[in-house]
Amino acid sequence: MPTHHPTTGVATDALPAFTPDDLPANGRDYPGDEQLRSRRMRLHGFGFRHTLDLLQLGREERVTRMLLDDPIATLDDAMGLVVWANKLYRERPGLGLWHTRDRAGRFIGMFSLTPSGDAGDIAIGVRLLPSAWGRGYAIEGGAALCAHAFDTLRVPALIAQCAPGNRSVPPLLLRLGFEETSRGAQFGNPARRFRLAREDWHGLAPRRAGVAATPESGD
Repeated sequence: MPTHHPTTGVATDALPAFTPDDLPANGRDYPGDEQLRSRRMRLHGFGFRHTLDLLQLGREERVTRMLLDDPIATLDDAMGLVVWANKLYRERPGLGLWHTRDRAGRFIGMFSLTPSGDAGDIAIGVRLLPSAWGRGYAIEGGAALCAHAFDTLRVPALIAQCAPGNRSVPPLLLRLGFEETSRGAQFGNPARRFRLAREDWHGLAPRRAGVAATPESGD
C-alpha cells in the first residue's frame, strides 16, 4: 500500500518489493538510532518494536479523517512501513520516517522527509497523536526538518500536499515559507499542493495576525 503522512496528506510512492537483505540480520530488530532532534523532540529510526505505535496512529479517526490515501490499518501495513523506512535510511541517508518522542520519552507521532513521485521531489510530512495537538510540536518539527533538508542535505526544494478540507496544515506550511502552487489529485483524491525552494527558506516566520491555530495544527 502507499505510505502516507495523515496530518499533512503527504504520500510517498508505493512500497517496493523487499528482499531478505532488507530485513535485520539474525532475527534482530532494526537499531532505531536517533536521527534528528529539536528542542523538545527526539526523532529515531523505526523498528518492529514500534508497530503498535504505528497502528495507534492508523486507527485514530481524528488523525486519519483527512487522509489522501488509506491509513496504516493492519499489522502487515505497519511492519511493511518499518521495512521500507529502514531501506530508505540505508539508500537515501538523511531522508526517512521517524518515530518521535517528547522530552519524557513518550511517543507523540511521526515526522518524515520522503521521496515523492517521479520528478525527484522530497515531501515533508507529520502525523501526531491527538494528545500532542496544540503544543507547537508540528511547527517545531517542521522547522527542524526544513533546516535539515536545506542546510544539511542541500535539497533544492520540498513539497507538501494536503486534502482541500484540511484547515490545519496550510497555515503551518505558510509559516515555514511554503507557497501554494496548484490543485491536483493524489490517489484519486483532490489535493492542495505546496512548494518551498531552498533559497526561499529563511526560518520560521511569525504567525500572521488574525490567524488562530486550530487544535490539529500543534501550534
